[in-house]
Amino acid sequence: MHLPGLIPLLIVLVLAFLLFSRPGRISGLMEDLGKGIRGFRKGLADPQDKPPEDPPRQVPDQSTQRETDRASQ
Repeated sequence: MHLPGLIPLLIVLVLAFLLFSRPGRISGLMEDLGKGIRGFRKGLADPQDKPPEDPPRQVPDQSTQRETDRASQ
């Protein structure tokens, strides 16, 4: 049977130490994750960017104006 190498074993041990070194660490992470999900859902439900009432003004087509100016010269 093949045993894992030293580097992957050290990575797993470091991650396990970081997660389980303090009591309540995992519950704190899960609480933060839940707050993030709730904030995301709230952002999807209540968009803060409301569309403007009036559409932006359009620039009139000036190509016909130029043609009439050229014809009059």
